[in-house]
Amino acid sequence: MRSVELSHIVLSSQQLADMIKETLDSFGEDEYLLMMKTFGRLAKKYSACGSRHTAGHLGKLEVHTAAPELYNAVMKTPIKTLAGPVKTTFGYHVFIITQEDRMGDTGIDGITGVALGAGDGTL
Repeated sequence: MRSVELSHIVLSSQQLADMIKETLDSFGEDEYLLMMKTFGRLAKKYSACGSRHTAGHLGKLEVHTAAPELYNAVMKTPIKTLAGPVKTTFGYHVFIITQEDRMGDTGIDGITGVALGAGDGTL
């Protein structure tokens, strides 16, 4: 499982989603920042989601709050790779993972390096 932040554009038709993705795909790998600026402008203009007010930035993707189709597609997509369109009940999503936090095991109880209780040698 990954912890990711993403930006998306939700569109009402497959045709519009394909056109937006094609426009964004025209940027080269070395033009990521320019592509993201364009992504934000397109989100503000075309997205059917309230995230359009933040240039499409959706924030951290939560497993139980996202549409399952979108969540599954996001989990398979590398960071900073434009993906979609993915059809959900909300529309067609064109998205990009903007940040990824590595999740690691911190111990059985989620706490490491912290002594609980009165300390060593006590009952």
